[in-house]
Amino acid sequence: MSTAKKATPKRTKARTDGPSEIAPGVSVGGWRDALRFEGSRFCVLDEAPDDMPNATHIKIYDDSSDRAIVENLDRLAREIQRERSNGRPVLVFCGHGIRRSPLAGAWYLHRAEGLTLDEAYERIRSVRPKIEEAKEWIGNAEDLETP
Repeated sequence: MSTAKKATPKRTKARTDGPSEIAPGVSVGGWRDALRFEGSRFCVLDEAPDDMPNATHIKIYDDSSDRAIVENLDRLAREIQRERSNGRPVLVFCGHGIRRSPLAGAWYLHRAEGLTLDEAYERIRSVRPKIEEAKEWIGNAEDLETP
């Protein structure tokens, strides 16, 4: 009887540090990414921190009602498009780049490219595997697919 160990294939770890580009010149990420990013920054945290890097703050989620703020998501999508039209790279960031910035990025893809939110999240997950889709954490997620 052999006592040799069976070789276990090594799994490559998905890269989760740094901003993740979801469309040409448009990235999502977390706070640390914003500190190093060269370009236009949009913060989608619920509150703008005092020590926030130079960024435009747009609140996209209301914790008290557990709802995404569609008007602000639309505003953000327009502002991202405006910055891209002017040739500037864009980073949308939140604390860790897991919930709010992926929602904002998915919304941008939904509005700019006509993707469904599921398709948009699939694209984001392909470059940033550890995200949570809106349907996993927002009460009105089912309302977001309507035009």
